[in-house]
Amino acid sequence: MDILESIEVRWFLPAEDARAARLGSWFSRAFSEPPRKDRYRRLRRADLGIKKRGGGPKSLEIKLRVCAFGSVHLSPTVLGELERWTKLCVASTDADDGEWMTVTKERRVRVFGVVGGRAVEVTDGERPGAGCAVELTRVALADGEGEAAPAAWSLGLEAFGPPTILLEALYAVGRAVFVEMPDLRLTSGESKGYPAWLAERSAER
Repeated sequence: MDILESIEVRWFLPAEDARAARLGSWFSRAFSEPPRKDRYRRLRRADLGIKKRGGGPKSLEIKLRVCAFGSVHLSPTVLGELERWTKLCVASTDADDGEWMTVTKERRVRVFGVVGGRAVEVTDGERPGAGCAVELTRVALADGEGEAAPAAWSLGLEAFGPPTILLEALYAVGRAVFVEMPDLRLTSGESKGYPAWLAERSAER
């Protein structure tokens, strides 16, 4: 069993949003993960997510939002909802009770360490002890019966490392990232975690 702490900010954009193409260019040299399918319990809660991660020995993740900091500016035109999460990772069981939604993810990730308060990108594939991952993910949602919903893009920043420096890491990396995209505009209304986004999708169906 693993218990992990993170501070995150995330946005969801429609599949055809022009900003997704702009972000795609910035991620052109990012590491691309193989597509995977995650299954989320249909909870309709913004503060709790239960996920069966596609593959891996510790594939059941229970994620609880322990603090919502509110809206923060990471650049003059980028406003997002900052959240602190605790994640418990355990071995999954074969039990499939309740309602689940399948989310297909195609992720591109750039990882940054923080040295002397400055963001430094990691290019050798090694994950530093503290830093922040920046991901652009194309997500496609289907319910338990396989009915597909329109795809979307998710841009997320997730700080990792000792809890005492998570906030510093996210701010340092967020500011370094968005200074490279001064024309990018992101709003707090578009900013939410996966549980909140899935709850909205459930309400629509």
